[in-house]
Amino acid sequence: MIFFLFAFLWLGSCGYALWRGGQPERFVAIMFVVAVLLNWVIYIPNPWRGVQWGILGVDTVMLILMLAIAFRANRYWPMGMAAMQLLEVVGHLIKLTDPAMLHVVYWVSAVVWGYPMLLLLWLGTIRHHNRVKKFGPERPWSGSSTPSV
Repeated sequence: MIFFLFAFLWLGSCGYALWRGGQPERFVAIMFVVAVLLNWVIYIPNPWRGVQWGILGVDTVMLILMLAIAFRANRYWPMGMAAMQLLEVVGHLIKLTDPAMLHVVYWVSAVVWGYPMLLLLWLGTIRHHNRVKKFGPERPWSGSSTPSV
């Protein structure tokens, strides 16, 4: 059941961001699509017994990219996403320092943040689309002079 909820949120949020979002929304959607596909490929079947090194690597790269987008985008929502991504990486690091950490706690700290992140992407895309409909094209990045849809 939880897999289907995630798949619904993932496909819906990323699809909507690719369809109606501006550049920041589209970049984050592409990042999510690539990250989820990579995580499915590198996932270790003995779940959460030790540190999921591949997923930690993907989450770390996502954190770096999300911070770059948060600092550069002319939007507020990427800051919240970067904070949630940081919490995912910290969840992996806690497991690294405490191998006796309960498996479910590790799973919650390293995975569950993806759900509110997808909701935030969806809400950010809705707000962007509504602003464009009301005010016309907007600048996607701070410091850019060219507005885009």
